[in-house]
Parts: sequence; C-alpha cells; structure tokens
Amino acid sequence: MIDYAIESLPLYSPGTLKDLERELENPEACNAFVQISIGMWDQRFYRLSRAAEDRDERLLMDVILSIESSSRMLGLLQLAALAGVLKTRLKHQDLDGVVGLLPSLEQCGTRSMRELQAAYPA
Repeated sequence: MIDYAIESLPLYSPGTLKDLERELENPEACNAFVQISIGMWDQRFYRLSRAAEDRDERLLMDVILSIESSSRMLGLLQLAALAGVLKTRLKHQDLDGVVGLLPSLEQCGTRSMRELQAAYPA
C-alpha cells in the first residue's frame, strides 16, 4: 500500500517533459529519452528485486537512485516519491521496509510507464 500523500500525486506531469523538450530544443531527443526509459523499466525493477533478494545495499541504492532521478526527469511524480521513500528506508538500514514496498513500486512503475507510453507513443 502506498502512502496517501504519494497516491494523491499525479502519476504523470506532462509539464515536466514539455520543459525538457524546450530545454533540449529537440523534441526527438526528448521522445528518445522517454522511449528508452520505458524500455528500461522492467530491467530496472528486476535489478532492484535481485539486489533486495541478495540484500546488496550498495546495488539497491544505485538502482533506487536511478529510478528516482529518471522518474523526476520524466515527470513521474508518484514513482519518484515512492523511490524517495525506499531511499530513506535504505539510508536507515530498513531492508525489510524496502522489500515490503517493492510490490507497490512495481505496480506504480507499471502504471506510470503505461501513462507515459500513452502520452508519448513509439
């Protein structure tokens, strides 16, 4: 279960990617970034799950930071916030808390990627 404050955030904020498009002055580059990110979701979540299973805190933090930063750049507000919660739990050495949130992160990530794909079809 995701915290109510996180659930109240939109899955996707289109303004974030519009800002990135303007900043890059290249909509095609932005679209490529979106498509690559969507394609990497399953791999990122798999790496996160394996790191949690192996209780590899260093790798866990690496993957969590990757998910958090890319989600922020993509405007995936719920996913970025949830990754932030995982990061905080890991910093406090609460591996069981991290593992307990993995199903919520997976669901949120899947829904977020669908939303992003609808906004930026390949």
